[in-house]
Amino acid sequence: MIDVLDKERQVLDPKLKAIVDKQSTDRRNYVLCASCGHVIARHSDRIEMNGRFAHFFINPVGVEYHVGCFADALGCAISGNRVAADTWFPGFRWRLATCEECQHHLGWYFDNADNYFYGLVLDYIRDAA
Repeated sequence: MIDVLDKERQVLDPKLKAIVDKQSTDRRNYVLCASCGHVIARHSDRIEMNGRFAHFFINPVGVEYHVGCFADALGCAISGNRVAADTWFPGFRWRLATCEECQHHLGWYFDNADNYFYGLVLDYIRDAA
């Protein structure tokens, strides 16, 4: 039987594949798409923005999100134009972040002239078992 992690390595972005290959094969080091199980980020990618990792936000139409901040999420695809309106992080513009594998919306990619990070909806990702 093929190990699930080995199978996932075959379809990963080359940069993410190199990280996964370099790291321990202990799956507990990774954050996965809750929808399809694709590797999205490493636990070590978690960062604090505005003093904390997790934030609760409500978008302009009233949808609530519990968002965690990540320095990188190489398993995400970024799409759309950079938008300054309705940003939750002043000084940052946002774009959509989706799972590269299944295209499920996972959160947003935030950037400005000096920095970038990912705000991923914690209900849309899961820790690897």
